[in-house]
Amino acid sequence: MKDIPLYKQIQEAIKTQISLGNLRPGDRIPSETDLAAQFHVSLMTTKNALAGLAEEGIVVRSKGKGTFVAGQAPYKLFSPAGEGSGMMPEPGLRANRHSSSKLIGMIIPSMRTKVEQRLLDAIENAVNGYGYTLVIRVSRGSTAKELQSLEDLGALGIGGLILFSIGAWHERQTVIRAAELECPVVLIDRYYNDMPVVSVCSDNKAGARKAVSYLFREGHHRLALLTPPVEHSVMADRLAGFDSAVTECGLKPSSVLRYTVPYERFNVSRKDGAELIHQWMIMHHDSFSGLVATDVELARMAYHALKRINGAANKQLVAFDDTEIPEVAYIRQNEAAIGAKAVSLLMGHITRGEQLQGRFVIPTQLILPS
Repeated sequence: MKDIPLYKQIQEAIKTQISLGNLRPGDRIPSETDLAAQFHVSLMTTKNALAGLAEEGIVVRSKGKGTFVAGQAPYKLFSPAGEGSGMMPEPGLRANRHSSSKLIGMIIPSMRTKVEQRLLDAIENAVNGYGYTLVIRVSRGSTAKELQSLEDLGALGIGGLILFSIGAWHERQTVIRAAELECPVVLIDRYYNDMPVVSVCSDNKAGARKAVSYLFREGHHRLALLTPPVEHSVMADRLAGFDSAVTECGLKPSSVLRYTVPYERFNVSRKDGAELIHQWMIMHHDSFSGLVATDVELARMAYHALKRINGAANKQLVAFDDTEIPEVAYIRQNEAAIGAKAVSLLMGHITRGEQLQGRFVIPTQLILPS
C-alpha cells in the first residue's frame, strides 16, 4: 500500500465500502475534513480523492450538501453503455432500465404544514414497504430549486419520482424536464389538464361543495369566501366546487362576498396578512354569517380577526385542513390514501412495467366543530 498514492488509498477504501454494501446509493460520504482526520492526510489529499471518484461517476458532489454515493442512473442523466455509439439497445432494455435502483425521489415545496408532513410520512412508509428508500428534496417554492432537485436526485440514481410541485400553471418545467429524462413521475396534490402526467389529488371540488352545503344547512345564506389567487389546480378546483354549491343551494351571487388575498401578504409575512384580514373584517363582517377559507392559514387569520372585533359569535367558518381551533369546521384530506396510491402507481410502473396514466381523486371529509 505504501507505493500507492494516499488519495488512491482513500478512493480504494471508499470503493470497498460500497462493494461490501456498507455504503449504498444515496448515502453521504464522510466530508473532506472527516476523511483527513481518519486517514491522517491533508485536506488537499482528500479533496483530490473525492474529485477523482466524482469523475469516475462513483460519487456525486453537491455544493453545500456534501458527497453522496451515486446510483446506477435509471434515466438519461447518465448515458447507458453503448448509447450514442450507434448500437441499438437490447429489446426490453428501456422497460427495465428503472429496475436496478432501490431509491425513490420526492420533491416537496416545504415541510412546514401538517398536510405536507403527513403526506411525507405516508409516502415514506409506503416506499419502505416495497423495500425501497425515499430520498427527499425541498424546493422552497422555487422553480429553479425544483429543477435542480430533479437533477440531484437523478445523479443519485432514483428509480422514480413523487413530485409535489409548486404547480403554478405557467411553471411546469420540472415535469417537462422529467419527461425529457424519461424519469417516471407521479404528481401529488397537483395536475395539469393539458399534460398526460399521472396525478393523485384530494377531491377539492367535492370538499368545497361540502363546506358550502354545511353552512347553508346551518342557516347561513350570506357567505364570504377567502382565497389565495388561482395559481394551480388545487385552488381552481376549490373555487369551482364553491361556485357549484352556491348555485345548487339557490344562493344569489349578490349574497356572496369574495376576497382574494395575495400570497405574499399572508404566506410570507403573517403579521402583514393578519392585519390585512383584520381591516377587511372591520369593513365587511356585517355582510356575511358563514365563511369558507380555501387556505388553512387564511382561516386562522379570519377567526382571530373576528375575535378581535367581537364578530365571531354569530359566524361559522369552514376551512380546508385543520386549523387546530375547536370551533372551526374543516375539510380533511386523506394524506395516507394519497401517499399510498401515489407510491402504488409508481411501483407498479417500476416493478411490473404498468403504464403511468390517469388522474386519481381521493375523497375528503367534513369534520364538524367539537
